[in-house]
Amino acid sequence: MKNLAQIRAANALAFANSPAEKRGKDGGEAIKKIPPMIASNGLLAAIAFSVEVKNDKLQRPGYAAIFDAIAKHLGSSDIAIISSKGAPDLIVKLTESDSQTLKLATAEAMEWLAYARRFVTT
Repeated sequence: MKNLAQIRAANALAFANSPAEKRGKDGGEAIKKIPPMIASNGLLAAIAFSVEVKNDKLQRPGYAAIFDAIAKHLGSSDIAIISSKGAPDLIVKLTESDSQTLKLATAEAMEWLAYARRFVTT
């Protein structure tokens, strides 16, 4: 049986080794900007920022990819806080859930990001 630290690290490492875009709009390190964004504005606002579309184009694909990975982590069988198909679906599911689920998802996302920040290189 794995502990939460092992599960978080494994999921963050899988994301870091994936081919997903991980940079911000101007090539910055999006992974390092997301935790303070969540702390200041909340998880829902941070996800909304990441999935913003303008002229039928995703404005911040790096941010969206990170939140897709968070959605995958939150829905994994070992974590099982909330199941979703990605960042756009995650925001819908979280708005429909209760306050306790949102708090758990926020705390778990921050814990996952603590590992991902160390593994992801841009």
